[in-house]
Amino acid sequence: MRSALILPLLLTACAAGEDGAEGSAVECALSGAAGFASDCSMETVAAEGQRLLIVRHPDGGFRRFELGVPGRGMVTADGMEQAEVTRGEGMVEVRVGADRYRLPVAE
Repeated sequence: MRSALILPLLLTACAAGEDGAEGSAVECALSGAAGFASDCSMETVAAEGQRLLIVRHPDGGFRRFELGVPGRGMVTADGMEQAEVTRGEGMVEVRVGADRYRLPVAE
């Protein structure tokens, strides 16, 4: 499913990130790992008129996604690799390169 169609449903668990809190735990499979683990966290922030989702890795790395891009929904905010978003039951799976994330959605 295209990311533009799921954007209104995405990320209801991110409210803690609004005030700079650590964020919500999410499952991730980094660097091509076969299985998912609840090792990452996510938070949303507003910066210069944009709404960003930041997914933090346990090693200190992170990915930033821009939310609400007209006609595209959720896109990577940094780098050349684009996010591939697939809808699942109660979540979306986001893949960027060899990294995958399972992010909660509101039904």
